[in-house]
Amino acid sequence: MSESRHGVFGIDLGTTYSVIAYVDETGRPTVLPNGYGEQVTPSVVHFESDAHVVVGQAAKETAVVSPADVVSLIKREMGNRDYNRVFHDRNYSAPAISSLILEALAGDIQRAGFDISSVVITVPAYFGMLEKEATRQAGELAELKVAAIVPEPVAAAFAYGLGEGAADETVLVYDLGGGTFDVTIMRIGKTSIEVLAVGGNHQLGGANWDEVLFNHLLDEAVKEAGDDALRDDEFVTQAAWNDAEKVKKALSSASSRAAIVRHSGGSAKITVTREQFEGLTAHLLEQTVDVMQRTLEEAERLHPGVKDQLSSVLLVGGSSHMPAVRAAVSTALGREAKLADPDLAVAKGAALYAAGLAVRDIILPDHDSTENLPLPVESLTPLQEEKVREVVGGLLPEAALKLAERTVSNVLPKAVGIKLVDMSSPDWEQNPEEHAYVQHLVEAQTPVPHTSPAFKAGTVSANQDVIRIEIWEQAGESAGRDVQENTLLKHGDICDLRPFDLPANSPIDIFFNVNSEGLVQVTALEPTSRKEIKVEAKIQLLTQAQMDEARRNLSGLTART
Repeated sequence: MSESRHGVFGIDLGTTYSVIAYVDETGRPTVLPNGYGEQVTPSVVHFESDAHVVVGQAAKETAVVSPADVVSLIKREMGNRDYNRVFHDRNYSAPAISSLILEALAGDIQRAGFDISSVVITVPAYFGMLEKEATRQAGELAELKVAAIVPEPVAAAFAYGLGEGAADETVLVYDLGGGTFDVTIMRIGKTSIEVLAVGGNHQLGGANWDEVLFNHLLDEAVKEAGDDALRDDEFVTQAAWNDAEKVKKALSSASSRAAIVRHSGGSAKITVTREQFEGLTAHLLEQTVDVMQRTLEEAERLHPGVKDQLSSVLLVGGSSHMPAVRAAVSTALGREAKLADPDLAVAKGAALYAAGLAVRDIILPDHDSTENLPLPVESLTPLQEEKVREVVGGLLPEAALKLAERTVSNVLPKAVGIKLVDMSSPDWEQNPEEHAYVQHLVEAQTPVPHTSPAFKAGTVSANQDVIRIEIWEQAGESAGRDVQENTLLKHGDICDLRPFDLPANSPIDIFFNVNSEGLVQVTALEPTSRKEIKVEAKIQLLTQAQMDEARRNLSGLTART
């Protein structure tokens, strides 16, 4: 290894598998193998003791004999404020557990002889602000400098080298990962990626296919053994779960595969055909196609003509290997879907994005990441050129600048707004909370950055001393007004208003500003008092006290693959 080390990395922090990549001296994104020489690392954590955790394949295999000490699919809990697991008398949130995966991946990077100056971590395109900030906090707990949180389909577009032709391309990315599903429609040019619409389901992914197959294997084993007690044997069920994933993967290339489910009374041999497996899981595939069609219709509504302009359909995510996926997507869209490097494309694209960001930061440290800017080689100072080489190794400045030229403009995946009370109901004063609803002020699919016009709200009662401003985000696929269909992000108060004797329904001006990363800042102004409050929804899923507790619990705890 030479003295010149790459300092920036892309990390695909997946639900079931994670991948690290960097840009090598030739400008190619390269996957960094883990300690076992594998390109992908299972996103599984085994809490072996109060001082040590194991991450990856060894943890996954340990789950068979010690399932209570192992965590899988933690990505599905990112954004869940109530999630908590206790191991060896210590509490762990979803960001804390994810940080252990990141720490283990960082250890692989360092053992390979690299220094880490910054990382880009990818997330599903449909992740809201809570999930994104949880991912950022996981990086912080792992003591990594997180340069950006990037949607997985956008990273995949970088990896596929799209937009390098003469004309712009309109691309649909179907991303079926191990635990999440996303659809993104993008317009890609030589130096820009413009996201037009996103959709998805964070509780749908390859693990759901595994679950269906697991239930089938267990049912067949119980039937053959004549012993329903097998369902309560955690060793049998964990082994059957592992077999289900192996059979699923094998059926992507084989027409049938047998699994041996072992139990105390012997073993059961169960053969599954691809046709049988596709029949068992057809309802899951239909759900993804429905989401894809709805997202495309939404893109067409917002950008008329997009359907006719669609030039490429890309399949991303390990679960896209299943032949039925390619067939269903191609049939639904009437064009051939492309499957190329679905396991590694996201990490490789994140590495390219990370390198580009690092070069931009060297040349224009105060730049706007959505701003198109030409970067001629002759504009580089000798010091800047030296720093660029430090970041991207031996890559020529011309190639490094090319990485930095491409920009991304995104959309807000979920609507955001404020909570109000419906004062038109005659009994609202008896129970205001029963008449509360969420008024969305910035709709889903709105291009960001975005500043909304002033919204006129009002006080609830006369002589209010405090006005609470709450920022809410839609929780599901649809943007309903019911409070239960939304998630509270953050709140702030305008205080000390009693001296102004404000009557009921006194006007309050509300302004929403959403930056290029989808972070929201709300300004509320009470005109009479001229009192103002800014509520910035750079959401802390974990409070500072919880972050401090997480650091204490993680201190002295080593993670390795």
